[in-house]
Amino acid sequence: MQRTLRPILQRMMQEGIVFDYGSYVTIIKEDNGVTNGYWFEIPNHAGLEKVLGELAKLPASRFANSATGQHDLLLRTELRQGKASSGTDGYLYFNSTLIQPGKKEQWRKWWDKYQKPMYDRFLADGLVNMYEIDSGEMHTMDPNMAYLVYVAPTAAALDAINDAFIKRGKSLSRDDAEEMANGLEAVVVAGSHRDYFARASMYSNK
Repeated sequence: MQRTLRPILQRMMQEGIVFDYGSYVTIIKEDNGVTNGYWFEIPNHAGLEKVLGELAKLPASRFANSATGQHDLLLRTELRQGKASSGTDGYLYFNSTLIQPGKKEQWRKWWDKYQKPMYDRFLADGLVNMYEIDSGEMHTMDPNMAYLVYVAPTAAALDAINDAFIKRGKSLSRDDAEEMANGLEAVVVAGSHRDYFARASMYSNK
């Protein structure tokens, strides 16, 4: 992918068609789960057609021909924060949570209050290169699903993120902790949260 996919997406980033891309290899594997893939972000559907058109010109590869399945997601970015960066051997974190019907706005208010300040700090401190909240654009999944995605540059950054959440949890009073937990419980479908964790073999964003 470094030799074939990256030059195309990098050129399209310079042209303003793409503003984020990367490839990844799954770290925590599941039966019949995804093993590897790539992503790119575009500002509109016209950009999607341009990227797919360029990728279709790539010659067949032994790597691509070895695939036993394909799973695509087309997501709409609801919130995105990032800073210009590129690298290799980072980490891609992608989680999904099913929101109760009619409560997406309430969930977003909860997230903005309790989680957004944390991720803004992670971005400022260089622990993540970007983070975003997504929803389904084409509903090949439950339309009430919400997604959190971020790219971290190092394993040390992941440890610092985990430590920050632990520290925040210990600093909350009992009442504040209950308010945060109850607020989340009131808007999500219990037991629906799922995590996906992968090595970002390469990544770049504007």
